[in-house]
Amino acid sequence: HDALPIFSGSTYKGKLMIVRDPSRIVLSTANSLGANSIGIQISEMVEKENGIAGINGGGFADANGVGNGGQPLGIVIKNGELVYNGGSSVVVGFDKENKLVVGQMTGEEAIQKNIRDACSFGPVFIVNGKRSETIGTGGGVNPRTCIGQTADGTVLLLTIDGRQASSLGATFEDCINILEEYGAINAANLDGGSSTVMYYNGEVINVCASVYGPRKLPTGFVVLKENADINS
Repeated sequence: HDALPIFSGSTYKGKLMIVRDPSRIVLSTANSLGANSIGIQISEMVEKENGIAGINGGGFADANGVGNGGQPLGIVIKNGELVYNGGSSVVVGFDKENKLVVGQMTGEEAIQKNIRDACSFGPVFIVNGKRSETIGTGGGVNPRTCIGQTADGTVLLLTIDGRQASSLGATFEDCINILEEYGAINAANLDGGSSTVMYYNGEVINVCASVYGPRKLPTGFVVLKENADINS
């Protein structure tokens, strides 16, 4: 089952979704990707994959904060295929052994590493149990979406509400501390700000910073239903 511990710190409130079986995590994408494409909301991605939950994924071209969510930044890999190649970037995704892989690489290098599903954002938070030391308070206090994995394969999906009186947001360090507390040995930051969204069981369960509600996105990580066939 997916537990939803609710967090609060001095500046934030957030939710953590815990998924014991990493094979249930897949990347979903908008129906097409590119400069003239339009993204879809995470609710549509969850429905498309016949899932139960989801969070937003990688970054996208977003001129003046009104981008249509269809043009990813970096790379997108789905089902082991490089479906969008925007050049070398921080890649966040799962390989065919369902291990979370995070780090700078090209699309070709990611395919060589047997990555099955991935998008691009960052920074990297934790690699092989070691936290990234270069982060500090970078990025200030903002809404956040993060992903991590523990030694036994459990996946941690974290969203932090922000830009509200009751929850200004979290720093990178806040996020790392939460993920470490739950045992993450690999973890990275995903797109945050007005894109941060967590969807579960038919509804958005975080508070969106976007005044227009959940944004249209190019990519998202979806949690399949427990009885779903990973190959379907």
